[in-house]
Amino acid sequence: MNYLVYLHSLWFSHKQLHKIFKDNRDYKYFFESLSFELLSSFSFKESFILKVLENKKVLNTKKIDEIIKKLDIKIITFYDESYINDLKNISNPPFLIYLRWEINKNDNFFSVVWSRKISQYTKKTANIIIPKLTKYFTIVSGWAWWCDTIAHKIALENNFKTIVVFWTWIDITYPSSNKKLFDDILKSWWWLISIFPLETKGSIYTFPIRNEIVAWIWKWLLVLEAWEKSWTLITAKLALDQWKDVFAIPWDILSSNYIWSNNLIKNSEAKLISSSDDILNDYWYNIWETIKKEISFWNMIQKEIYELLKYNLSLSVDDFLQKTNFSYWELGLNLSLMEINQIIKKNLFWKYELV
Repeated sequence: MNYLVYLHSLWFSHKQLHKIFKDNRDYKYFFESLSFELLSSFSFKESFILKVLENKKVLNTKKIDEIIKKLDIKIITFYDESYINDLKNISNPPFLIYLRWEINKNDNFFSVVWSRKISQYTKKTANIIIPKLTKYFTIVSGWAWWCDTIAHKIALENNFKTIVVFWTWIDITYPSSNKKLFDDILKSWWWLISIFPLETKGSIYTFPIRNEIVAWIWKWLLVLEAWEKSWTLITAKLALDQWKDVFAIPWDILSSNYIWSNNLIKNSEAKLISSSDDILNDYWYNIWETIKKEISFWNMIQKEIYELLKYNLSLSVDDFLQKTNFSYWELGLNLSLMEINQIIKKNLFWKYELV
């Protein structure tokens, strides 16, 4: 897999890697066979080919090997089973992901966003709402100074999961003030993700790419604060474009910090919440703590369906088929029986969820 990293370090883009390795994924052979003729067969421009071949002459593969080993970096490709499914829906999905520690692609990912010019009201709100959410969701954030830092810290303080998505190479602790938090996340075995080649620094180009990755990973978004020129609005728009649920905290109509979070609520683009329970109740998490009755299952298939819905909120028939070994006939029969017995129901998007 290190040969794929070498190729990425030569500045083959994710799109180009998809093109090259669509049918054959022998990274070692391709790297060692790099030539003008080989690259021309993929219709790459001459200027690009010459640049790649020149870069290969000075590429320090030993240094790359040492970094991968030292940082224990794992490389996940588009074709690996552990690849996050939602990322495949991006118009230009990353061919490879750099990862420190393991990741469970079936986790419920939740993002909390707000402006960098955070108010004291929002800071207090975050410390009230986020802790309970971390019990049920993996908090995803983009490692930005101040606001994202708080979200990661709250998750760590409550001993729950958090994911950092970098807009740089995976070992750059930018901003430097986050160095201790960076180390704490690693010690806690939570996840750090990047799609950028070795030694890539943050820029106006990598920032929006990072935002898109974050937006596709999480399933729900909570907007705590959004002023007029905030990147938060772009993130919210990405969520709405993907038909993902957006929640928002209301506050002072005279404050510029809350113009657009209030507008999201006013325009019915975000659901108003005043506590974490407003989100948890929306997804029936309160049931797991308060339900008293015993649910009777006819077989282990129904029990597995129930357990999957308990932690995935809603699933389509295709989702069940991907996550289980059930046949289409077995799944359809048991879903129908559970629906008749009012254990599950279909939502507006024809996905199943618990009653």
